[in-house]
Amino acid sequence: MFKKPLNTIFIISGTSFVFTFSLLLFFSEKAIWKLFLGAFSASVLLFIITQSILKKFIYKRIKTLFNKVLNISYDQKALKISEDPFEELDYKVNTFLEQKEEEVEELTLQQQFRREYVGNIAHELKTPIFTIQGYVLTLLDGGLEDKRINRDYLVRADRSIERIIGLLDSLDLITKLDTGEFPLEVETFDVVQLCHEVYDSLELSAKKRNISLNTIGFPKYQIFIDADRGKIFQVISNLVVNAIKYGKNSGSVSIDINRMSEEYLLIEVTDDGLGISEDDLSRIFERFYRVDKSGGRKLGGSGLGLSIVKHIVEAHDQTLNVKSIIGKGSTFSFTLKLS
Repeated sequence: MFKKPLNTIFIISGTSFVFTFSLLLFFSEKAIWKLFLGAFSASVLLFIITQSILKKFIYKRIKTLFNKVLNISYDQKALKISEDPFEELDYKVNTFLEQKEEEVEELTLQQQFRREYVGNIAHELKTPIFTIQGYVLTLLDGGLEDKRINRDYLVRADRSIERIIGLLDSLDLITKLDTGEFPLEVETFDVVQLCHEVYDSLELSAKKRNISLNTIGFPKYQIFIDADRGKIFQVISNLVVNAIKYGKNSGSVSIDINRMSEEYLLIEVTDDGLGISEDDLSRIFERFYRVDKSGGRKLGGSGLGLSIVKHIVEAHDQTLNVKSIIGKGSTFSFTLKLS
């Protein structure tokens, strides 16, 4: 292990003893010879004992440090080959500390995300729960007998309950997609027909803001894909809902369906709203993140729509992209595999 420094000491000591031995051989008598030979033998024995002690008390401790502290297997042969085992140990220790610093930084970010995540869930649940509580208390305080408000308050409370159920369903879906416990039910279907169904389901919401749903980008023929029909309906529906919510009044929303190749299809959902800033673009797929937080809550929604869209598209082993220009609108696009 300590081959280089100890061999140097041994060579220097041996050379000195040989030189002294030669001088004594030339000038001295037999008694001095015996004394010298005894000293030389003692030196050699001392060297062997010293090397054994160093090997026993230092090598074993270094090995223990590698195995237990750093959790690195490092055998005796490797240490012997190393020119400087202490330098090797220093390198390993520094590498270990850098890894731990990265782990601590990652854990800190995860902890911050969990705090924000729990805080957002609490906020989203608190609003409808307090609303329901207010309606119920009003009804218990005599409103139940007042025909002018009793049914209306029950309907409003029911809407708040539906909002809570929707939030919980979204959280449950994201959790299942995260853990892979939500297998896709892949089937072959016409994606053009699916887009027509999305428009039909959102026609009233678009009319409230006088937004037109364009079908110019729809092919006149059928296009079949292999995917989970219900999940893809949810993806396109969520993107169109966002386009309606955050698009400008009397604007338009369009879905464009184009073949990229013989294997893949590209679907784009475009609006002519206010657009999204560069800072927000990198975060819009985070859970509960809203570009316009006050506007988002006023218009409703859980803030989980885009996160769910991203999870579903990636579950199909496809990609989701967004491009936006402030003042001109946004385009969300994703790919699907053709049948």
